[in-house]
Amino acid sequence: MKIGILGNGQLGQMLSDSVADLSDIEVSLYDLRAHSDAALDAFISSVDLLGYETENIPAAIVARLEAHADKLYPSLRALKTFQNRLLEKNALRAAGIATADFCAVNSLDDVKSAIQQLGLPIVLKTTTEGYDGKGQYVLRTPEDAEPAWAAIGGRELIAEAFVTFSRETSVIASRDREGNMVVWPMTENVHHEGILRYSLFPAAGLDSAKAEQAERYIRQLADSLDYVGTITLELFDTANGLVANEVAPRVHNSGHWSIEGAETSQFRNHILAMAGKPLGSTAARFPAVAMINVIGDETPAAAADGLDNAFNHSYGKEARPARKLGHVTVVANDVAERDATIDALAGLIPAGVWTR
Repeated sequence: MKIGILGNGQLGQMLSDSVADLSDIEVSLYDLRAHSDAALDAFISSVDLLGYETENIPAAIVARLEAHADKLYPSLRALKTFQNRLLEKNALRAAGIATADFCAVNSLDDVKSAIQQLGLPIVLKTTTEGYDGKGQYVLRTPEDAEPAWAAIGGRELIAEAFVTFSRETSVIASRDREGNMVVWPMTENVHHEGILRYSLFPAAGLDSAKAEQAERYIRQLADSLDYVGTITLELFDTANGLVANEVAPRVHNSGHWSIEGAETSQFRNHILAMAGKPLGSTAARFPAVAMINVIGDETPAAAADGLDNAFNHSYGKEARPARKLGHVTVVANDVAERDATIDALAGLIPAGVWTR
């Protein structure tokens, strides 16, 4: 079986690597940056199934996928839904999942109305293409309306009421064609300047009620869309329960720990789900795991090479500020060992961001 993935970045490569041991599955990657209609048509014709490493696919390519929707996983419906934050929020609400209050914004007057409707502070976001903190503006006073619109306006936006939360978490699941679903343990995620810096398993102090709520939410969401593949739900942990932040219809940075840290990685189960094969166990292989992103400079990641319980993944990218160049996974027999290892890798994390 030949599976084609639109995108040849690190996610596409890790998807391919995850099933390299399976002789009956071949994964090919399509370079979206070198796209032409003829190249895309030839690529689609050469594969049995089609997937994507990112939802940020140009509209012209999405339009060409319409004729091949029967072999696209996750579905075209899922792709279109999660490409747009307004459609995404409406899908979350329709699936019975709590979100921040929100409204559409298409003009400066709409920004001012959103302030009146939602109160302050609010977060203004582009409805498409924003990631790692890009395309966002936090408004704290009414006077922020004009600079916010000047910074990211002129296009469809969404305004979201600010959510008071203690931390950010995520839950990741894979769902097969028959509706069977497996869910990985939740992680606690720490961001800096809009970029995920590290994820921790277990999420400290996570009570069973919230873990059950997260699993219920992601099952409701995936079932509502008849979703096939790996899906990620980012959640705010609040005093009143979990509130959905964003959805990724794909494997996710906060799940990279699963390569070494779980019985089956998020990448492998994504391909298995597409291929119609049984999903693997998502149980953690170690009592404590961490994933640390390598941002901007790979030099500090060399510290992992001398550690028996750290695994350095380089993406082979040219270094530049704020760019994800790789990640390091830490596996440990307990949280204390995990955190001590992170201390030894502290050069990967900006000062003050690692607080354990």
